[in-house]
Amino acid sequence: MTEPTDEQTQAEHERRAPRWVVRCLRCGFTEPWGKYGVRLHARSWKKCTVGRCSRCGRICCHVIEKRKGE
Repeated sequence: MTEPTDEQTQAEHERRAPRWVVRCLRCGFTEPWGKYGVRLHARSWKKCTVGRCSRCGRICCHVIEKRKGE
């Protein structure tokens, strides 16, 4: 079995959670929410979670929010 390319991985993340991103409130780093979970047909505008940031490494609050329409 071959490893998926970055482009295939990003497409899979977008399919699992279309236009949803998670943003660190301390450093502002954003990445696709599909990397961590599934968020299809969600109705909430924003949701806060606590976790470790991939960039700054601190445990802090993260916001899950929908990107503007493209």
